[in-house]
Amino acid sequence: MSTNTFAASLAALTRSMGLALGLALFSSTTVMAATGCESIASIPITWNIDYTTTIQDVFSNRCSNCHVDHAGSPSGDLDLDPEFSWDNLVNAPSNSQPGRFLVVPGQPLNSVLFEKLNCDLPDAGDRMPRARPPLAPAEQALIFDWIMLGAPFQPTDFIFFGGFEPRP
Repeated sequence: MSTNTFAASLAALTRSMGLALGLALFSSTTVMAATGCESIASIPITWNIDYTTTIQDVFSNRCSNCHVDHAGSPSGDLDLDPEFSWDNLVNAPSNSQPGRFLVVPGQPLNSVLFEKLNCDLPDAGDRMPRARPPLAPAEQALIFDWIMLGAPFQPTDFIFFGGFEPRP
């Protein structure tokens, strides 16, 4: 099995199994106690992702009321302004979960960001966005796919990614 096909299979499998079981099977770190995680298995995989027009758009519309630096300190010390968001997320250590990272490229189930967006009770802290409706499953799936594809900053074009495997 090629690496690309394996990545697609792992993405489909982890989405269909749910975050808690996926963490137990695939985590290389301590198994998290996140609960109440939503299934996004029915959402088709998004292969072509442009960070600035898709992922940043979610942050700007859903997270910017708390996670921006307006001459002060953004919530959780996480600034998601367009100029800084990618650098502040990818391979960035979590303030609330020592030893973990906000976004681990290729590993959405090991990424604190996805856990906090997908689970009612993440391992630490609150579900995001706090005190607001959760992200729609399609938005959660988009962030999962972006992380699974390696959390690229530049637009992806995986039309010849090595095969498309539908999610269960």
